[in-house]
Amino acid sequence: MKSLYSYFAVLMLGVNLFSCSNTESGCGSVDECLSSYDFEGARKLVDKNEYGGDEKFKDITIAESKYWADKGEIDRALSIIDESWGIDDYAWSEADWQQWRYNVIDKGVTSCCEKGNYNQAKIYALKAPDDINVDGVKIGKQISGWRDKKGNIYSYESDCEDKSGKPCLENTAQGPSIREALLKKITQFEELVK
Repeated sequence: MKSLYSYFAVLMLGVNLFSCSNTESGCGSVDECLSSYDFEGARKLVDKNEYGGDEKFKDITIAESKYWADKGEIDRALSIIDESWGIDDYAWSEADWQQWRYNVIDKGVTSCCEKGNYNQAKIYALKAPDDINVDGVKIGKQISGWRDKKGNIYSYESDCEDKSGKPCLENTAQGPSIREALLKKITQFEELVK
């Protein structure tokens, strides 16, 4: 009886030591959690206030939203992306964030179009911004370079004026918007099927 008691005591000690050395999530690292699709476990391992926390939250957001988008759950993937809006720009620039969101919506639009469900594709397209271009930049925002009246881009105003004459304007982000691009894609699908 004494040896049976000792056996259970050692077993319980081992279980306690193992659970203390491991995290609450059951994963040893964020990457380990992501490889086993344990997104909640990955979140538990990351302290947003610690150095590098935003980069890890970005990794989690990308992995989880891709997982759900691949399963056809576009709305769920988008809600996960939208929850990550507060990640600092140093870790995930707005343009890159917008492009990732666009990729997920595009996946949903394409899937719906291939199934002939154009109404659902249009609903997804309407979730895309109409003031952000496909590069993830707000249309009309100043970007680097100068543009002549023909639309040619130059690095310096002097180069623009020397080669094309005046007026040269600071370059701004141009359209089409993400929404426009997606709606055009849907229209092209519909025309192909007719």
